[in-house]
Amino acid sequence: MGGQAIKNTPVRRYQRAEYEVLKTEVLSTLQADFPKRKMAAIPAYRSKKSFGDLDILFDHTDLPIQLDRYLQERFQPKEMVRNSHVFSFDYQEFQVDLIGSNSADFDISLHYFSWNDLGNIIGRIYHKMGFKYGHDGLHFLFKADNYQFGEICLSKDIRPILAFADLDAERFLAGFDSLDEIFQYAVSSSFFNKDIYLLENRNHASRIRDRKRPTYNALLKWLETQSNLPAYPWESVREQGGRQTKTALLERAFEFFPAFKTDYLAMQQEFEVWQVVREKFNGGLVKTWTGLENQALGERMQFLKSQGAAQFGDFQQWVYSQSLADIESWVKAQA
Repeated sequence: MGGQAIKNTPVRRYQRAEYEVLKTEVLSTLQADFPKRKMAAIPAYRSKKSFGDLDILFDHTDLPIQLDRYLQERFQPKEMVRNSHVFSFDYQEFQVDLIGSNSADFDISLHYFSWNDLGNIIGRIYHKMGFKYGHDGLHFLFKADNYQFGEICLSKDIRPILAFADLDAERFLAGFDSLDEIFQYAVSSSFFNKDIYLLENRNHASRIRDRKRPTYNALLKWLETQSNLPAYPWESVREQGGRQTKTALLERAFEFFPAFKTDYLAMQQEFEVWQVVREKFNGGLVKTWTGLENQALGERMQFLKSQGAAQFGDFQQWVYSQSLADIESWVKAQA
């Protein structure tokens, strides 16, 4: 999970038998020191013969100690690298990645990270459907053109998340013995189309990232050998242009996640209010009304927002309900 984070200390690959011994030892140590914490080694396909690192998901919510200091004292690594919530360190000539998670996301994070990049692979399907699947669940990004106004969590439960993409949750929960089984599972979705995985159809950042992932590259080679794969008729197979949620898939989401429609309509109403407010109270109008520019204008905007909140409570709702002439009069009166 941390890639080849340990660069200045010799580490090596472990064969499965010695990997299992080390995994048990590290987990036993962590469980003894943090008996009430959720933690789990992230599973790889069961026939995997050798390993380059040990990935452990760890609930670090409200941890009473500094995790990096604890790891240093407990495992005494020669090298430790922190990348956001991932702590990579060497132990017995092997790289261990401790991946921090909050309690609410632990279960879905474990599912997302499991089975050798499967989460990223099926995440491409959700992306084409217009949604975002990650370690914190399935989300809908409420956008207007290229502006993201808000984000709605549809679910952190793996069963409805997988069912939404026409994937068998029970098959997923049974686990996988090989990369072939993992790839067969990904293509079992009726929304699958191999063209959405081709590097030439990915955006620049995705190409750079996924080109470095062994499992993703193995998938591309595997797809070349397959025939009669599902080919969902996406309007475009290119990633450029971002997530686009068609009406039919939005309605499908409403069916699979009943609370989503209520949240969506509420955010839609918030967005409509925000649009009106932006048209009736903005820097251009305040500049015209006051003659201020640059830093002075920015300071006046902040003052007006603060003053409006103090006078009206919900300043945005007040702007929404007033005429443009009344807003202008109020702005000038604050001078």
